[in-house]
Amino acid sequence: MENLGLNLIITKIGGIMILHLRPSPIAASMYQLRDVGADAIILHGPSGCSFRTARLLELDGVRVFTTGMDENDFIFGGSEKLDYTVKYVIDYLKRNNKKKKYIIGIVGTCPSMIIGEDLHLPCKKYSDDSVIIVPVEVHSGMGDNTIGAIKAMEACLRAGLIDEKEFERQKYILQKATEVERKRGMAKNKYLKPTNEDDLEKVIEVFKNLKKGVRVLCVLNAKKETGYLFAHPLIEINRYMERRGIEVINIANLDPNVGLKKIREDAKNILREYRKRKINIDYITGGLDEYPITGEKVVDIVKKVGGDLVVVSGVPHAVPIEEVSKGRITVGISDGPRLYYPIKEMYHYSIIELDAHAKVLGRRTLVKSRFGEVLRFISND
Repeated sequence: MENLGLNLIITKIGGIMILHLRPSPIAASMYQLRDVGADAIILHGPSGCSFRTARLLELDGVRVFTTGMDENDFIFGGSEKLDYTVKYVIDYLKRNNKKKKYIIGIVGTCPSMIIGEDLHLPCKKYSDDSVIIVPVEVHSGMGDNTIGAIKAMEACLRAGLIDEKEFERQKYILQKATEVERKRGMAKNKYLKPTNEDDLEKVIEVFKNLKKGVRVLCVLNAKKETGYLFAHPLIEINRYMERRGIEVINIANLDPNVGLKKIREDAKNILREYRKRKINIDYITGGLDEYPITGEKVVDIVKKVGGDLVVVSGVPHAVPIEEVSKGRITVGISDGPRLYYPIKEMYHYSIIELDAHAKVLGRRTLVKSRFGEVLRFISND
């Protein structure tokens, strides 16, 4: 293994050497800063670092800047560039936004952390009643992406943006998210082959053959803003079943009183989308950031209410569906070409919505899904 030259693409997760690319702790820390309401994020590193994440976050209204470190800075340090960038960002925000207080995250990258750059210096120099600076010491070699999210929460706790109780809750659910991926998701095997396969056509046939008297359970177990898309197939299932006189029970992790600022707002927005269509949520399992721990609640509800068909949309592998799959049909809907096979191991059918995360950023209303659109089309025949 040492002679293969694969060090740059191998991540050790839970004792397993993962040979496919995994999300970065840097990106995870940036998303957490967005969720607490950061106005801007400064990446202290090269201009290309976390480029895609930065561009996507800008769709959500977060201004992302880079100090643009180069080879010279790797040797002599980039503190002057960081200082200049912080001053520029503060001036930019005050010129372009009329707010009483601004939150600016400073996020480390591999080179700035390797050479030991001090991200805290700007806090001492520029923080005041109108500016809160949140330095997050993170790099891509830390392991699980959730480590970066926890580091961001630690920084927010120090900055007074969250309290100890919320920090402990965040830490717990982030650790559980890692556990889900290690045991049941994209970190369970050394290499997961991407595929364009899914069972959409088979599921459509199942729906066509349903008769009156069956009970369908629609479960939203979505991760944060992806709920804008993963709620859509469930809403279309409600519409389809209503036209056929088939009973539907709706279960969702849409508690609007749980989570960081943006998480609560997203939950309210998605609930509004259900209400617009006169669809009632029968059971609320938790908040949009609690998808790793709401699976057991879903199983308990299924045991209680029964049902002949269970559709779980969002992060279906976080639901131990195998405990209730006997005697009923199960369908998992998720994102990413590497998740088809892990979901297929647990559910009778697996449907993949590609690029779900990219489609929902910047959105505050429902985003149409591939499965939902197909279902609507056939229901109009």
